[in-house]
Amino acid sequence: MFGRGPGRHRGGGRGGGRPRRIRRFLEPAVLLLLHRGPNHGYGIAAELNDLGLENYPVDGSVVYRVLYSLEEQGMVASTRDAVESAGPPRRVYRLTPDGDAYLLAWIDDLRETERMLRRFIDVYAETHAASPEAAEQD
Repeated sequence: MFGRGPGRHRGGGRGGGRPRRIRRFLEPAVLLLLHRGPNHGYGIAAELNDLGLENYPVDGSVVYRVLYSLEEQGMVASTRDAVESAGPPRRVYRLTPDGDAYLLAWIDDLRETERMLRRFIDVYAETHAASPEAAEQD
């Protein structure tokens, strides 16, 4: 996209590849999943597909880095899971009131981004439909 120059975008040829990344989009995705209820990192990573992120490449370690960062910022809090497991005790994360407010700010921003993108696509469609190339294809 920006800074890559023509023909050098991620995803290969025209119309192919994976969707563009929204910068730091994993933060609101994690917050939204925790808005559903407390969860551990692996559970959060597994549920990212529920948000339509199956083509958004996310390594499990990235989810944990986001969780640690959000915890440092006071957006989430964690406790050790009391349930015994085969491995070490897992941390269970929950959304804090500050995290809920931050999620709401993301939602407001995403709604505005969606509005701008829809307008951009509408203008493209109008321009494309009015272009001589489009008339020749009919």
